[in-house]
Amino acid sequence: MWLLDTNALIHWEKELRQEPTREPICITTIFSMVEYPEALKYPEITLLYPSIATYDKSIKYAAKLRKVGTMIPAIDVLIGTLAVERKVKLVTDDGHFASFHSIEPGLEIVEFNQFKSEIDVKTKNGGKKKGSKD
Repeated sequence: MWLLDTNALIHWEKELRQEPTREPICITTIFSMVEYPEALKYPEITLLYPSIATYDKSIKYAAKLRKVGTMIPAIDVLIGTLAVERKVKLVTDDGHFASFHSIEPGLEIVEFNQFKSEIDVKTKNGGKKKGSKD
């Protein structure tokens, strides 16, 4: 499963523009949806809300980032925390997340073009990757 950052939602709109599948294939955060509400029209994107525990973990990550001399936007800290908690791939072209990854190697980052190629394979083959026998 993929978690789309705001810039990935914008790429989705501009580059994929696929017909809604009505089947959730990725998630995004309430923060990204507030930044780019146009993506609400895609039912295949499930909305994710943070818990109180997410905010607590985000504060700890922000403190670690500050300690190593790196500050990134608070929303990006929250999005990175949600991706780590959910153990999902974060789809983004935003360089801030490399700093987050440096203090939390559990954050898996995928650039939009890689995501696009994986999603194209999955949607064209009825949900199966090339070479899949399932």
